[in-house]
Amino acid sequence: MAVASDRFSSLPDSVLLHILSFLPFDDVVRTSRLCKQWRTLWCFSSFLNFIHRPKDLVSLKKFVSFVDKSLINLHCNCNTVSRIHLDFPFKRCFTSDVTVWVLFAVSYKVKELNLILANDAEDAYCLPKRLFLNSSLEKVNWVSCRFEKIEVVRWDSLRELRIGSMEFRDDMVRKVVVGSPCLELLELDNCWGFKRLDLVGGKVSKLVVNGYREVSTLDFEVEIEAPCVKVLELKGCFRMNIQLKNVMNCVSAKLDYHFKIPKEEERSNFYEQQRHILMAMFGSLRHVKDVMFGTWCIEVMASWGMTYIPFSMTRCECLTLHTPIQERYLAGIVRLLQSSFNLRKLIIHMAPPYFEFETCFVPVVHDVYSVGGKFQLSMLSKDWGLNLKKVKVCGFEGMRSGLEVLFLRDLLLVSANLEEMVIEWRRSGHQNSIPDPSDDFVTESLLNVRGRSKNAVILFKN
Repeated sequence: MAVASDRFSSLPDSVLLHILSFLPFDDVVRTSRLCKQWRTLWCFSSFLNFIHRPKDLVSLKKFVSFVDKSLINLHCNCNTVSRIHLDFPFKRCFTSDVTVWVLFAVSYKVKELNLILANDAEDAYCLPKRLFLNSSLEKVNWVSCRFEKIEVVRWDSLRELRIGSMEFRDDMVRKVVVGSPCLELLELDNCWGFKRLDLVGGKVSKLVVNGYREVSTLDFEVEIEAPCVKVLELKGCFRMNIQLKNVMNCVSAKLDYHFKIPKEEERSNFYEQQRHILMAMFGSLRHVKDVMFGTWCIEVMASWGMTYIPFSMTRCECLTLHTPIQERYLAGIVRLLQSSFNLRKLIIHMAPPYFEFETCFVPVVHDVYSVGGKFQLSMLSKDWGLNLKKVKVCGFEGMRSGLEVLFLRDLLLVSANLEEMVIEWRRSGHQNSIPDPSDDFVTESLLNVRGRSKNAVILFKN
């Protein structure tokens, strides 16, 4: 009987090393036991992924010892290492060990350094000053670390900076911007300490702010001045006023954030304050062509009522709505459509919100549908929808929530030049489950109702 060939081992070493780059480094080392060819292959790995989850001190000490030994063994081939990824529950007793690893990365000109150090607030790892004078780093992702008395930042090659759960004060923001002439991406995940993100003088083209650590008062304000930013994303949970200043080069904006519901004594003017904040954002982003709104923003817009339109998005060509089609959101959705006269593409992610409202607090507008179930699109001008060519719907549930069907039906009725509507069903359970009998009815209903969009192609995807 012929022996089956080992096609995997016959691959070039460069391909095998690329495959190994996706594995935790302890698994990479274990491959040395497979055969003679693999015995020393791990020594030439360019991506080192050190990942550890258990939090007990015994296993953590074993993990730290393993990292130490691995870097010592890699010492002769360290010129090949381009990325080091460290992800483990950090404790203060390992400070000196982590510092050695970081300085190893600095000394051997590693291009990407990720430090995901989950810890208690008092155990946050203090980044060594030598790390801030580095001309080799191109990408970094630091979580639960600490800046301390950094006087100068010099990152000549850094293109992407991601930091999470860290204090990032205004002076440090300026040092990073001035000292990183190639920085293109700045992503802040649940950081705190800054009141002004001043990106003037830098080249940051994408800014992502994902939440802000808890603040004590609703009067707290954060100002963002980003003249070079083209892509702006605000998401996560906030509890402060956000002011956008000088974002005239922005071409894509994502407003998918939500506010933490305030205490009872702070609720009197809360909703009105949110409307003012959102109106100011509209004023700063009125020139943006690609806009995405999350459930919270749509909820706030619904509270204006159906006849008052305090904003305009005449430049918007692609509108994305991340919201379920429910009665409490429909007024806000209609208002966004009213203000988007030049809309060419509409994308709707019919997903439930990832946060919970207090139903007694948020007002519900009931005048979107008449008693007969007809969508009140008479408020849209006859010229609305003339430029709308494509509609994409994700997470469609058909008759499981009837308002979705009514909404899409009436959207077909008013869109004169629609070319394509793509509807992706949201299925629960196994893909081979028995289809809902109402699916055929929904499909037939939408295909038979074209209205003004007689040439539209409707595609259903599972």
